[in-house]
Amino acid sequence: MLPTDTGADTRADVAVVGTGVIGLATAWEAARRGLRVHLVGPCSGAHQGQASRAAGAMLAPFSEVAASDSPERVALEVGERVAARNLYDAWLPSLREATGRPLALTPGMWVVATTGGRGDARELDAIADAALGHGHVAERHDPGEVPGLSPARSCTAHGALWLPGEATVDSGELMAALTDALHAHAHVEWTDAEATGLRPSDGGGLTVTCAGAPGTPEVAAPRVVLAVGVGLTDLVAGSGELDLALPPMLAGKGVSALLRDVPVELPAAVRTPMRDFACGMHLVPRADGTVYLGATNRLSPSAAVRFPLVMELADLLREAGEELSTKLYEGQLVGTRVGYRPFTLDHLPLVGPTADPRVLIASGTYRNGMLLAPRLAEMIADHLTLDPVAAHPFDPTRPITPHALPETLERWLPELVDLFLPPSGTPTPMQGVLADLLHQSLRGLAADGDHPRGAEVRRTWQQAPVPEALWSLLVTYLR
Repeated sequence: MLPTDTGADTRADVAVVGTGVIGLATAWEAARRGLRVHLVGPCSGAHQGQASRAAGAMLAPFSEVAASDSPERVALEVGERVAARNLYDAWLPSLREATGRPLALTPGMWVVATTGGRGDARELDAIADAALGHGHVAERHDPGEVPGLSPARSCTAHGALWLPGEATVDSGELMAALTDALHAHAHVEWTDAEATGLRPSDGGGLTVTCAGAPGTPEVAAPRVVLAVGVGLTDLVAGSGELDLALPPMLAGKGVSALLRDVPVELPAAVRTPMRDFACGMHLVPRADGTVYLGATNRLSPSAAVRFPLVMELADLLREAGEELSTKLYEGQLVGTRVGYRPFTLDHLPLVGPTADPRVLIASGTYRNGMLLAPRLAEMIADHLTLDPVAAHPFDPTRPITPHALPETLERWLPELVDLFLPPSGTPTPMQGVLADLLHQSLRGLAADGDHPRGAEVRRTWQQAPVPEALWSLLVTYLR
């Protein structure tokens, strides 16, 4: 229920700040454990830029694996994703019971290798190994057996993998169900306002300040959970009296589209493997008959742009049509989405107490927020209700070593070159030449203290020392 009083509210055991899927899931789990929860964040409105409501909601423990991932990284991430996927089997029925909404999973995921990615065959091998290594099925199929797959003649599909352990869910329906469940819960109050910061309050607790007209409620609680995604930077900046010692939170801008009346049968999601710093192209069927088409991924300096650029949407439609189905061009474009995915320098989430034990964080889930939501909600609820808490790899106080530019250039420039050359399926001498030229030029600029573009390259890298920044470095170089 929405609060009607003004002034500070002191009845909460915990304030959860953020109303994306992680914030809503965390608030619901805490309330189900008997805690009095005050949820802070927009309930109404368009939620523009929010990653959760723009998501394709692929529950993909395995098809997010990349061939370049180390065995240790695969074991860590896939283990957590499998645990989260398993929770959905009980989580969705409990939401159905609480709300009466017909939430359901669409089981299975097709992953296809095409000549649009020169290493797709190797990527399918890595995905299959991850699934089989965790006791799940990964079936090899001829691409002609994939329902709905109809790529352009210029982009041949040469392999396919069926993953019955993966699934998709309608992100809009899931968010609506969580919203209904929280409004109906006796232990939850909800301030429909944007949080602007935290400050210490009397009695050793904290107060959450909110944007809005004078009289907008301030929310007081002994502990606060930050689940604000890419809004973390602004919220921390508005909490100057607290020392949270949090690492930077970066934003990956994703553009997606909703299509209707696409003349293709699509019983389950179809996607390409990881490439170009993103999760490939994917088509996800929705219960209302629409098809979700996603998605791009570009490092963004802010979450201020709420609409897709024309070139982003054009690239999305062209590449999905070429690689997955040219029949998309016969459908109706009924909507677009922009969401900003939060991610850290080591691409792992931040979950648990910060340097100030009164403040906990649940963020940095990047492309896996929908999948990890019930898992992170349980982890935060454990931190709130149990002592001791089992160790996990997402400790927000862990040391994070930034990527080094020379090694990052060495590893990722070939992927960047792929964005500029026609699909070929295999490396060509020209790709190698172009990669070498870019490598030498960017390294030279970064080392040249006198060149103005060199200073800008270094400044860009210092702000975001991650592979996704290479596109920005290239733009800086070409200016």
